[in-house]
Amino acid sequence: RSIARLLSGRAFSYVSAAMLGSFVRKFLQIVLALMFLMSGLNKVTDMVHADTHKFLASEAKHWGKIWKPLFDQVWKTASVDSATADMLDLLLLDDGSSSYQILMKNIGYSEIICALFLLLNTSASFGALFLAAIMAGGAFTHTPLQDDKASIS
Repeated sequence: RSIARLLSGRAFSYVSAAMLGSFVRKFLQIVLALMFLMSGLNKVTDMVHADTHKFLASEAKHWGKIWKPLFDQVWKTASVDSATADMLDLLLLDDGSSSYQILMKNIGYSEIICALFLLLNTSASFGALFLAAIMAGGAFTHTPLQDDKASIS
């Protein structure tokens, strides 16, 4: 009876709600960090799951077709000279092979770095914000491609 009375007290409910909220937040941070870490690693290397990496590599050329015209428009709007635009394309999008592996790896590295930021309390907000931007870019990419019908065979 005394334990039940103690557990039903106001002080315990406030402490437990705060502790539960902290636990849930930390749990979600860890789960999201692991999810984005695996997603990023699959884009960067085939060491995690070779079939997924191979599938992503084959799909990256379609992603590039979505982003290349946008990048070209940004360079044009920003009055970037053609040599600099070509260099930026090589660093951010593609190495000239039209496979857009550079784009895929840059997205993967960004996901990995942001996943690590999620695990640090001081930078979790930055990591979450940047991951939200990456996911918005993913929606921008996959919606016109109708990737919801894609499957790994």
